[in-house]
Amino acid sequence: MKIRYKILSVIAVMAIVVSCDLNRDLDNPNEVGINAANPDLIMNKIQADFGLFFAKVSEPNVRNVSELVRMRAMTGANTYKRAFSPPEQNGVWEDAYQKILVNIDAMIPLATASQQNVHLGVAKILKAYVYLTLVDIFGDVPYSQALKGDEGIFNPEVDGGASIYAASIALLAEARTDLANTAGSGLARDIYYNGDRAKWTTLANSLELKAQLNLAAKASNATAVAAIDALIAANDLIDTDAEEFTYKYGTSQIPAISRSPLYQSSYSINGGTGPYLGNYFMFQMYRDPNLGVQDPRWRYYFYRQAGSRTQMLKDDNQSVPCAFNSAPDHYVAEGQPYCTFEPGFYGRDHGNADGSPADGNAKTAAGVYPAGGRIDLNDGNPNYSDKTRLGQGGNGAGIEPIYMSWFTDFMKAEVALRIKSDPAAAKELMLSGVKKSITRVRSFSNALGQSLPAGLEPSEVTYTATLGAFYDIAADQLDVISKEYYKSLWGNALEAYNLYRRTGSPKMMQPTRSPEGDEGGFVYSMFYPANFVNLNGSVEQKPDNSTRVFWDVNGFELR
Repeated sequence: MKIRYKILSVIAVMAIVVSCDLNRDLDNPNEVGINAANPDLIMNKIQADFGLFFAKVSEPNVRNVSELVRMRAMTGANTYKRAFSPPEQNGVWEDAYQKILVNIDAMIPLATASQQNVHLGVAKILKAYVYLTLVDIFGDVPYSQALKGDEGIFNPEVDGGASIYAASIALLAEARTDLANTAGSGLARDIYYNGDRAKWTTLANSLELKAQLNLAAKASNATAVAAIDALIAANDLIDTDAEEFTYKYGTSQIPAISRSPLYQSSYSINGGTGPYLGNYFMFQMYRDPNLGVQDPRWRYYFYRQAGSRTQMLKDDNQSVPCAFNSAPDHYVAEGQPYCTFEPGFYGRDHGNADGSPADGNAKTAAGVYPAGGRIDLNDGNPNYSDKTRLGQGGNGAGIEPIYMSWFTDFMKAEVALRIKSDPAAAKELMLSGVKKSITRVRSFSNALGQSLPAGLEPSEVTYTATLGAFYDIAADQLDVISKEYYKSLWGNALEAYNLYRRTGSPKMMQPTRSPEGDEGGFVYSMFYPANFVNLNGSVEQKPDNSTRVFWDVNGFELR
């Protein structure tokens, strides 16, 4: 994509600056330059755009990597080679380069000149996260030549993913130095950490941990392992709810983006809409075949609009066409869920592109966590029928779970087992992560007035005891840890996608409905956005999705 002049890319911010600061003494008010911009106002825009960027990348409301990890059903086609197209990636690319990164690069010189060191630290952390994410999704992307339109570079070439990772980790180090410098003023408004330097520093450390863990996909990467050891030893990582990094939504009807987009899609004025959630993911939460007990979080994650398949068909006998078909032979052989499963779960299977019947009242909807929707209170009534509507539940006051406290526990557990060969320590960390996740999901729901009556939430004690016992006898303990991390990542498909490629787990993901060999090969990285390729003479589109990002070195054949 042709990167426009930096000054043109911040017109919207400049308009705010001019309108909000009419008393500024300008030599020529008709020639407002970037030097007249207010770093506080630019930072406000950066922070808001960053949250929406993450939503486009990761949450199961839009077509993104959530389909590849079966959180949202892949419905664009029944094969990978047809399911994802370059135009679908335009929004992520534009949000990254034309909104967040260009404004960060415009703001940094201003904040440097005025010694606004918190601005600098925060900007560099967000810049590092965006670039790490672009590499994780696309592989090689523009970095050194990006946003250089004012230098005459209109067709930026891509940099290798490894060099961008190194530059991003260096940015995190710079950010920590900036945040430690107490000179100058802090942020006028901070929607993430309320200007708390220590929490931003903890975030920088935690983001480096996740980056280094990808680099240590092979334990033989001594440099990455040493960095991980140092970060864990320093013990300044996100491990409490007070430190979590989330983008928070509100309940205002105007503007529409105030509410969680996952809520908006599932709780409309007319009710009964929303994306198809992945049957595989819901099935693992409700009845993980390895454990045989219910996950305590499923009633918070999902809301069933009908209590049974019979009730779905009673409401509309054409609502669930797949209910009248047999499951594919390879689904039957593997014991995979198909179409619907009792009691009353209805999403879609991986690669079901059959179109949309009148099934809005049958779909299982997003629940209270993290979308701010309804908790599932159906206590087993198969005749239950109550569709979602705008205003229900938490009224959309959801979050984007960008980095939660238990992420660190699960990453440490992976390090303990995969790199340090310490299964006992890994088990303790895994169980800690599970417990933190359950507690936070419950407290999030309760804070929105959505609570489960006594006895309706599956037992946490039973779940963790069963999990611990299964881990002890499992032939593949890393798969057990990875699957539990995966189940805790609802709302953050990016980390699940990284986990899947880095460890090859969870294993036995639901395959596409097409027989094995016909699915077109897994998407190891996304196609470049259409706008980028079509408007940039220095780049050619990838031939397919088989290109792996640089750290994906283990060669797992994913399904």
